[in-house]
Amino acid sequence: MACMSKSLRCIGGWLRSALAGFVLPWLMVGLSLVILAGCASMALPTPDRDALAALPTNTPTLPTPHLAVAMGPRPSETPSPTPTLTPTASATPTRTPTSTPSPTLTPTATPGPIARTLKFNDSRLARFDANGYTIANQQSVRSAGDRFLAVIVNPPEQENAIFGVQLPRLLVYRLPIGQPPELLFEDEGSDETIEFAGYGLSEENPLGWRDLTGDGSLELPVRAANGGFCFACTRIYVLQLAPLEDASDAEGDTRWQVRELTGAVPFINLAQNPIIPKWLSDFDSNGTAEVEALDGNFEFAFGLYREYSPRFYRPLVWDGARFADASLWSPGYFDGQIQRAAEAVQATYGQPLSSQDTLGKALTVLLAYDASGRRDEGWAVFWQLSDLANWPGEAVPGLLDWLNRIREHLRGQYERGEPFAPWPPLVPSLSTTSNPGDSIQASNQITQPLPAPLPEPPVQPTVDPNVTPVP
Repeated sequence: MACMSKSLRCIGGWLRSALAGFVLPWLMVGLSLVILAGCASMALPTPDRDALAALPTNTPTLPTPHLAVAMGPRPSETPSPTPTLTPTASATPTRTPTSTPSPTLTPTATPGPIARTLKFNDSRLARFDANGYTIANQQSVRSAGDRFLAVIVNPPEQENAIFGVQLPRLLVYRLPIGQPPELLFEDEGSDETIEFAGYGLSEENPLGWRDLTGDGSLELPVRAANGGFCFACTRIYVLQLAPLEDASDAEGDTRWQVRELTGAVPFINLAQNPIIPKWLSDFDSNGTAEVEALDGNFEFAFGLYREYSPRFYRPLVWDGARFADASLWSPGYFDGQIQRAAEAVQATYGQPLSSQDTLGKALTVLLAYDASGRRDEGWAVFWQLSDLANWPGEAVPGLLDWLNRIREHLRGQYERGEPFAPWPPLVPSLSTTSNPGDSIQASNQITQPLPAPLPEPPVQPTVDPNVTPVP
């Protein structure tokens, strides 16, 4: 016991020392802070005495429940039932009316001047209207209940056009009643001038659709020129309306075609057979038309310039299917041409030979005789007409030797019975005076400079037998 008492005394002393040394200083610091807080501006507000007087007094309070009684849970501790979310009815979307697009009207192209004038249209006429073409001339006729129309359209004026040049066009339509137009013919599109033709060289009185052959069909003569100066660059051709062999279709409508009767369409034909139709005539006065055609086989022959080349015409006569060459049966047709050419050669006798034209005229005599079936007679006349002794000399160096070589070339063909034809297109130059013993250098005729072309030889146009002269 004594020891326990002593221990307690020791512990109490230690506690007092600890309180005095540690606790008391902290208590003093805390008291100082409280005093300072009461003096600061952030001190608690002084209670409002009036507010205190208004508080209710003697409010009965419920007795404090015994600890043994289970106390109900605090309201905050009572779990609130989780409300069941009632889905809100979704509003049925109101269907927005879809606007139905109105049908778009297909724009109808406004007919151009050509279509309005002709009172019908198609893709070709619409294209010509769009490119500024205008109607130059038209020829219309009715046959077998249908209307047929030939129309020439010309392009607008073009300045300095090199590429993409627009050219005149010729179209022939069949216009059946109540049906679309039917295109029967369209030209090649290679001519600078197209016009309806008449007899001879007249451009003022085109014949239009007419029975030129006397067989009841309708023909239309056309003159065309491609702008060049060659023999074939200006020509005529004749179109004929003809029913097809299967004359009618299932509905009983007659089917038609357009035929060309001279061989001048397409143009390439004239390169293979250069008998070039030039104008209509009635030289035998039988009331039907014939075609006078220029023989172009000797254009540039023997190296002659075009305007000095042999030039003569052949008669083309209707044979029931086409205009065919009737030269062998028409010798009288050539007599006038032979006489004019021979007289032109004889007019140069007794003076120096001075022009290629004389050579060309002498050749014309020979070839015209030969074309009319009088080969031997023509050779005798030519050999005498072209004798070098007829000229005392030459005004152009080389002309006499040139003529001599042509004579020898043709004599070989005559003696061998061969057709007369020019030598290949290698021609002698004329740089020196003629000398039969000298060798002659060859040069290509295409490289020779050409002088300005001469116009066609004058021909008296044949009077149209169907036209009554007006006094």
